[in-house]
Order: sequence, then C-alpha cells, then structure tokens
Amino acid sequence: MASAEELASDAHAFPRGGDDGSTMSAALSPPVVVSVLASLLERHIARNERALAASPGSTACCHEEAAGDDARRIAAFDGGTVLDMGMREFLERFARYAHVSPQVYVVAYAYLDRLRRGVGDGPVVRVVSTNAQRLLTAAILVASKFVEDRNYKNSYFAAVGGLSAAELGELELDFLFLMRFRLNVSVSVFRSYCRHLEREVGHGGGYQVERCLQKALLVCAGESRTQHRQAPAAAAAAQ
Repeated sequence: MASAEELASDAHAFPRGGDDGSTMSAALSPPVVVSVLASLLERHIARNERALAASPGSTACCHEEAAGDDARRIAAFDGGTVLDMGMREFLERFARYAHVSPQVYVVAYAYLDRLRRGVGDGPVVRVVSTNAQRLLTAAILVASKFVEDRNYKNSYFAAVGGLSAAELGELELDFLFLMRFRLNVSVSVFRSYCRHLEREVGHGGGYQVERCLQKALLVCAGESRTQHRQAPAAAAAAQ
C-alpha cells in the first residue's frame, strides 16, 4: 500500500504529452494513486461477485426490472471475459501511455461510485470482473475529457484499454446515458473522495493528500476564471 506521503507528492504530478510525443519525466512513473484505487476496486469486485453468487440469476445491474435502453447499455459493458492482468497493471497503462493525471483517476472513481448508487432514475451498476475492462476504460476516458484541457483521441484510449475505437465510442455514449450526463464533480465532492483515499492510505499525512489535490483544483479554477474575464476584452479587440 502506498504511503500518505507518496500519494501527497503524487498530486503534484501533471504529466502532459507534447505535440511531438514528448512528456514530462513524471509520466514515466505511474501515479501512486493507482495502487490505492486498484486495491479499492479489487475489493469492490470481490464483494460484488460474492453478492451475485449468493443470488443466482442476478447480474451486474441491481435493478432486475431495468429494461429497454438501460438494459442494453449495461449489457454492452459485459464482455464475458476477465482481464488477463491485475487491476493495478491495467490502471497503470492509462498513466503510462495516455498520461492521465491523478485527478482523472479520482473523478473516474467518483463516476463509478455514482453508478454503484444509481444516478437519478438510472439503474444501479456494479463493477464485476466481466465488465471491469470496458467500464473502467469508459470511466477514465470520460473523466479525462472532463478534467483535462488536452486529450488523446478515443482510438488511443481504446488501444490502451484493449478495445476497438468503434466499441469504445459506443461504450462512451452508453456510459454517459447511464450517468444521465451528470458528470460535474464539485470541489466539495472531490474533497470527499480525497478523504476516502486518506482512509485507505492510513493515518498521518492524509491531510496533505486533500490539500495538494485541492490546490490543483483551485489553480485550474483560477485559470478558468481568468480566461472568462479576458474573453470579452479579447472579443472587443478583435472587432
């Protein structure tokens, strides 16, 4: 298990891919947060599959009455196959090859947690071994588009996740509908997931995790407000 100090320092790593394919040196080392989330997800999967085994006929969807489009969307994520690698190794691929930041992993986990609880009138979707590959790839892709300013194409994420570009395109749309397009993660919600990570890492230093990740969000928010204020002036100057 990663230490709180490692996770705190990891929050400062913002690997970026240049147009020429170059990256910051931090991109060479997968975010420490990956090991924490991998551990969480492995426990979730084990717990969900125990529950399914205890209820013959159950599926990854807790709402057995789910039908129509929702049922089809949920079924699309069940590939019937299990990842041929560990959860940590799979998640690390996105840090190493798609250079997603630690914040993307946190937001992706928030999305999966929302699906676990059910979003609005949507069905409850649980992560199990047979849907993990598709569900995680779609969650990371959508979270990356929500958090990052620049992203690789869907085809690149698909290759990293072991899917075809066409399949991931359909899964992304299915994911958005299952989420009811409620993708916003407020600062307070983001902080709550940081605190959840703190409990996973252990006592002592957990505050640093929240503070560092929160600082990153505030910096991004500040840049956004500055750009918003500058936009009218730029438009006036262009006239």
